[in-house]
Amino acid sequence: MRPGVKLFVGNVPEEATSEELTELFAGAAGPVLGVALMKQFAFVHLRDEAAAARAIAQLNGHQLHGRRVVVEPSRPRPTHTCKIFVGNVSAACTSGELRTLFQQYGPVVECDVVKV
Repeated sequence: MRPGVKLFVGNVPEEATSEELTELFAGAAGPVLGVALMKQFAFVHLRDEAAAARAIAQLNGHQLHGRRVVVEPSRPRPTHTCKIFVGNVSAACTSGELRTLFQQYGPVVECDVVKV
């Protein structure tokens, strides 16, 4: 586990690189301890709360390759929950429809449809 404060970065364009995110966050908040880039999102580790607050203030809504990124504190998943991936979902499907479908099996804590 990396020390420091972990931020979630959403709506990351596919063209973005870890190096580019490191440079962007370093310019706004100081030293970057690490970047974990996934498809359309990333986690950025910064030194402390003050650096995280600067990054959120300066970069939330920042245009990166034509997309506005979301920068916010990373929140751990609630305990006693699990995350599942559902593939091959119609482009017309909404998160509300998925939530309704899965609620018959128990409470749904979070439901997101990722459009690619």
